[in-house]
Amino acid sequence: MEISHTFAYLHIGFPRPIVYSFMSPSKFLLDEHCVPKLFDFSNAQCIPEGETQIKDAQLRGTFGYIAPEHMEGVLDEKSDVYGFGNENLLRHDFVKNINGENWFIVVVDPTIIGDGICPETRQQIQVFLELVVIKCLSLSGGDRPSMIDVAKQLKQLYLSASA
Repeated sequence: MEISHTFAYLHIGFPRPIVYSFMSPSKFLLDEHCVPKLFDFSNAQCIPEGETQIKDAQLRGTFGYIAPEHMEGVLDEKSDVYGFGNENLLRHDFVKNINGENWFIVVVDPTIIGDGICPETRQQIQVFLELVVIKCLSLSGGDRPSMIDVAKQLKQLYLSASA
């Protein structure tokens, strides 16, 4: 959740949006409370004034985290959303056979599951996957949510799971 807030801030907290553009697990450090912190902004770029994207962007990043449009030399805030979706998938624990009928792997934060999976949590996990991760990984940037929307969804999921 903290990383989504960081990206949202980069995208809307400055006069021109900043695109991080180089997502990988090695770009995170854990603080004393095991909260992930983003570092190494050496590849971050500002979207030029009056533009909505960076064109002819140099291809940088870790394969698998690079948004499809980045392969064509285009970067924008939705490129970070794609990388965040991939990182979110890889950063969490895997839980198998959630619904008892279909055998599939679901990625979920261990703090949401706690000691077991109740029906409410199962529903929250499905919402998380459908609304956050899957949309973040859309091949088209236009189909991806903004990072502020991702941050709101994650906070809502966390608050409802904590209640």
